Amino acid sequence: MNKNSVSAEKRIKPRHPALSEHMVVFTFPGAPLYQLKAKDISETGIGVIVKPDSKILNLIEIGQEMKVQLLAPQESRHIQGFYRARIAHITALAEGRFKGHKLVALELISRISLY
Repeated sequence: MNKNSVSAEKRIKPRHPALSEHMVVFTFPGAPLYQLKAKDISETGIGVIVKPDSKILNLIEIGQEMKVQLLAPQESRHIQGFYRARIAHITALAEGRFKGHKLVALELISRISLY
């Protein structure tokens, strides 16, 4: 790989690889509940791994806002709960452990209080 082709990290907040216990729950009217593995997490976003043939890809689109639930172990520094989130991008993964899967990037807009 050429040094000139490597781009610098552009995120404002650093992302941290998620532990296997971090999950994101999506609910859609008239559709099954989707509980997907979080690949990485920051204070402002979550990357979620989706199988390329998953039907959830037919239910989401870039720019869509929705309520999601973050499930995290108690010892996690990330607060579990409900969040208002926006689909920032959907990217095919070309290499690594999840090669062939899709990465759905969620921008966390706000935490939702249920009380």
